[in-house]
Amino acid sequence: MEAKIRRQLAMADARRGLVLDAARVAFSRLGLERTSMREIAKQAGYTVGALYAYFSSKQELLSALLEEMTGRLQAAVLTARPPKGQPDQLLLARGQAWLTFFISQPHDMELMLYLLAGTGNQRAQADIGRRVHSQIRQTLVPIGDTLLALGATPGQLDGELEALLAQGVGLLMAQDTNKLQAPEQSPEALFSRYLQDLRNRYQPEAQASVKGAADKAVAPQVDLFR
Repeated sequence: MEAKIRRQLAMADARRGLVLDAARVAFSRLGLERTSMREIAKQAGYTVGALYAYFSSKQELLSALLEEMTGRLQAAVLTARPPKGQPDQLLLARGQAWLTFFISQPHDMELMLYLLAGTGNQRAQADIGRRVHSQIRQTLVPIGDTLLALGATPGQLDGELEALLAQGVGLLMAQDTNKLQAPEQSPEALFSRYLQDLRNRYQPEAQASVKGAADKAVAPQVDLFR
């Protein structure tokens, strides 16, 4: 009996996952306003009635979709590890894991960007935009923990995470509109540079190492009057 119940629960979870996948595609393709429960049901291969067995409204489905997406995103950031023997690279590893998640999941990226932007003239869209901002910002907490370990103060942390979010979202928007063409202008390369600068602000030895390498690269001056 218990085995049967477990099978039924597993099937229900799998079907719910199919609905979320279908909604993710539909929202990113059609936008929030134009996506109906009927369209999501069609995308999932279900009847509308079957869809309502899992979600009572489009709003509830959207909430579940955002929760599921941010859960996967935070797990990706938390499990990111620096190269062996380089613990000082944890900030870079976690930051790159955050950006790579969206680049490797285009439907998640498109949906996140759309919901953050909204239509600009509807309160519902503005409320959703604020909520998405808050949830996406929460996924940066592990990076914030790393900054605190490097010496950032709680007072500095809020501004740094907001700036980091703005940097990441801006690069994803540029990626989405194909504005970054050259390899050195890829979102990964530009975000890595930003993360390195951020780390150096709070890790003097890293900054000194970078400066030392730069000094060595400068050719010694020749005294012409000797």
